[in-house]
Amino acid sequence: MILKRLYDDYDFSIERILLKEYRKLSLSMQEVTVLVALFSIFKKRNTFSLTALSRRLEYSKTEIGGYVESLLKKHFITLDLEEKDGKEREIFDLELTFVRIEELFRNDEKEMIREKVANDISSTIKLFEQGMGRVLKAYELEMIRSWYEQEEYTHEAIQKAIDQAGDRVSVKHVEQLLTQQIMPKIEIDDDTEKTLDAIFKKMK
Repeated sequence: MILKRLYDDYDFSIERILLKEYRKLSLSMQEVTVLVALFSIFKKRNTFSLTALSRRLEYSKTEIGGYVESLLKKHFITLDLEEKDGKEREIFDLELTFVRIEELFRNDEKEMIREKVANDISSTIKLFEQGMGRVLKAYELEMIRSWYEQEEYTHEAIQKAIDQAGDRVSVKHVEQLLTQQIMPKIEIDDDTEKTLDAIFKKMK
């Protein structure tokens, strides 16, 4: 995970992200306060202790225990037992927090892409309706939507094709212009050309 590596290797402030994004992560302020305190402890050791947490927080041990339980259920932390020097101790891990934050960022990015595509489609529909002087029909709207959803053409290419269509603008005509885009010429070396010639001769 990139975020965890930044935290481990470059002392990246994960706490600032938590305090800024806790609502999007479905955390309460109390939960995020406990989580930040756990990160503070984790920099020194991974032994879980309600006493250590209570020194950093103004909550009672009972309240802290409740918030820790909630963080476990929401998959931000894990608790395990570890045996060391013949004694068992409870340890905690915060890796799931990095997973949750990266998921949040990925979802935010997907939402931004969805909004951009929606805006691009709206812009294209407006251009068509202005050029054609009427509201687009259902099948025309579906064709435009498919260009974007199937990523057949870039928004820039679509806009350019609409401009090229000029007075003849229509959804079908623009699609024809888009499909007629010049494909890059494939260079064939001499050996390949000779092999192809031999194959074609055999097929005759």
